[in-house]
Amino acid sequence: MFKTLKLLLVTFFLFGIISNTQAEEVFAYIKTVARKQDKIENERAKFCFIIENWRKGAEVLFTHIEKTRAVFFNKYTVTAFFAGEESKVSSFLSVMPYEGDFLKEIYVKFNYVSLDKDGKEINTVFTRKYNNIRYALKVIKDKDNKAMWEYLAENRKYDYANHKNNGDIKNGMVNVVFYNMQPKEENRLFGISFTEEKDNQSK
Repeated sequence: MFKTLKLLLVTFFLFGIISNTQAEEVFAYIKTVARKQDKIENERAKFCFIIENWRKGAEVLFTHIEKTRAVFFNKYTVTAFFAGEESKVSSFLSVMPYEGDFLKEIYVKFNYVSLDKDGKEINTVFTRKYNNIRYALKVIKDKDNKAMWEYLAENRKYDYANHKNNGDIKNGMVNVVFYNMQPKEENRLFGISFTEEKDNQSK
């Protein structure tokens, strides 16, 4: 009987481990808009708090604020990307009063811009597909303009060389846009630009 009890305990223990490892990680986003920057910063802080504290919490991967110009005012949009167990994320999305959805395959469109010796614009545009937002965000997270040009040099050497002007990149700028499932405007998640001035709207 002791051997049977021991076997049952081991079985339950292993079942518990398997059940935990089978809890699939999924990815999602929520976003909202405001007319003032201090208001949108408050919304960003609120997003992080509710995501991290919802039913033992999820992981905030990245937040980003975009500023766009409307007819009579500025519009600020904050987007938060997060990961967690499917059941928790699903229930979170169903009750939150914000735009949001699950994230599947992520497409990232890169546009590298510089000037040649005559002052004419050189463009390199390409799109890459990532299995999930966690991997896709690594391309831009904690990066600056210099690091983004190094990414081009490492991955597309010919295109990088085409941008060199007497050994330097003149007025180099990088625009990056993220899409969910398909690289179409209606599936656009957010965009970010890298110039010599550091972007401070992402965390």
